[in-house]
Amino acid sequence: MNDIISLDAVRRERTAAAHGVEAGPVETPETDEERLARVSDTVIRALGRRQLSAAETVDLLIAQGAEPDEAEVLVSRYRELGYVDDRMLAEVLVERLRSRHNKSRAVISRELSARRIPQECITDALSVVDDEEERELAEAAALKRVRQLSSYDDDTAERRLMGFLARRGYPSPVVREATRVAMATRNERRGPRFV
Repeated sequence: MNDIISLDAVRRERTAAAHGVEAGPVETPETDEERLARVSDTVIRALGRRQLSAAETVDLLIAQGAEPDEAEVLVSRYRELGYVDDRMLAEVLVERLRSRHNKSRAVISRELSARRIPQECITDALSVVDDEEERELAEAAALKRVRQLSSYDDDTAERRLMGFLARRGYPSPVVREATRVAMATRNERRGPRFV
């Protein structure tokens, strides 16, 4: 009586008995090898859809039914096969967050940490972003945003623009300089104001 019987098997037996049909064989529990193969297949499909950090992969393996020590062994194997690479993931995310979203180094670092990428990989990936490039990204974001603030007076627009850049994680000197540049273009486009 130590056999594990699934709820589906019990339902099939009851349905078969009610209709006078002989029930099929009782399902046998899956072996450790079958369980790990199923879990691994599921995770490999997930890795094909989206890059995951090693820590995220371990969590997914455990959620799918692997034991923690089994998950670590599988992640080591995935690293050997090139399915999991924290350093490459950090570089890809830095490039994407920089080029598409104009995010600062501080915000990018926080987002990579949230994905539980090791700090050394984050530091290496962020080394490609220098101060000048960060200033240029802030100015580009400010110039784009200042066009959306045309209905506000200068003081309100400046305050909102500074808040926008600060929320994106840019340091104060960069925020002030980018705001100054963007506000200058705003005033140039508008022309003289007669009071």
